[in-house]
Amino acid sequence: MNSIISTLKSYTLLVGVIAASVVLIIVFLFQKENDKTSIKPSGEMSISTNQATEEIHQPATFATDSSGNKITQTSTISNQSDIPLETDITQSISEPTDTANNSASPQFKTVEDDYFYDSLFIGNSRTVGLSLFGSMPKEATFYATVGMNIYDLMTSTAQVPPEEGPEQSFESVLSSKQYGKVYIMLGINDLGTGTSESFAEYYKSIIDKIHMMQPNAIIYIQSIINISAERDAQGDAISNSNINEKNALLEQIANNDYIYYLNINEVLIDSNGYLNSDYTSDGVHLGGGSLSLWENYLYSHAIVK
Repeated sequence: MNSIISTLKSYTLLVGVIAASVVLIIVFLFQKENDKTSIKPSGEMSISTNQATEEIHQPATFATDSSGNKITQTSTISNQSDIPLETDITQSISEPTDTANNSASPQFKTVEDDYFYDSLFIGNSRTVGLSLFGSMPKEATFYATVGMNIYDLMTSTAQVPPEEGPEQSFESVLSSKQYGKVYIMLGINDLGTGTSESFAEYYKSIIDKIHMMQPNAIIYIQSIINISAERDAQGDAISNSNINEKNALLEQIANNDYIYYLNINEVLIDSNGYLNSDYTSDGVHLGGGSLSLWENYLYSHAIVK
C-alpha cells in the first residue's frame, strides 16, 4: 500500500514539474514576441506622432550678413540614420564669392625707387612728358606716344622709351616680361569719342586683357588730369565736366584687389577743380617743374603685397 502511494506521489511531482516547465516556456515565448513588437531597429530615429513625416524640421539658426543684419536660415534634414541631427546648419549659408573689397579704402604706402623697377607706364603725351622730363627710375618701362587713345592701344606701336628707343608693339611689350605694376594714364584724347559709359566699358576690356597677360601685376588706373580754367572755357569736348564724368566711372572699375584707382588730381587742381594754372603752360600738360607733384603722389600711393 505504501509503495502504491509513493509511486503516485512521484508521478504527481513529475507531472507538476512538466506543467511548470510548459508554463515557463509559454511565458518566455510570449515575452520574446512582445519584445519584437516594441523594439525598433537600431538605425531608426524615434519620432513622435506629430513628427512622423518624411522630413524633420530643424529650428531656425541665425547668422549675420556683411552689414550686420540678422539672416534667418531654416533647414530640413532627411530622416535617415546616416545624417546626424546636430549638423551645423550655419555652414550651409553661402559665403560671398566676390573677394574684391571695393568699399574699403586701399591701404597705400610710401615706397622707394626700387618699387618702380618692374613698372610699366602706359599713356599719351602727358606720360611722354613724365618719361622725358620727370625723374622716375630709369629701370621703369614707358610705353607712351603723343595722341595715344584707349581704342588704339592694343594695335599701337611706340618707341620704347618714348622718342628714344626702338619701335615696339604694345603686345610685344606685354609679352616681353612680367611686370609687377602697370600704370595707365589715358583718356584726354578720348573725350570726343562715344559716351562716358562706352569709354569706361572699353577701358575695362583693356584692363582685362592686360591682366590676362600680366596676371601678377598690380594695375593702377590714374585719373585723367583736369584742364585749366582757361582751356575749359573754350567749350569743346575737352572739358572738366567730361573728364570728371569719365573719372567717376574709372574709379568704379577699381576692385581694390589687383586694380586700384589713383586720383592724381588731388595734388594738381585748385579750389575750383581746375588744373592749377601755375602747373601748366597750355592748360593741358604739366610743366617740367610740376611733374614732381605727380611723381610724389605715385611714391606715396603704392600698394605693397
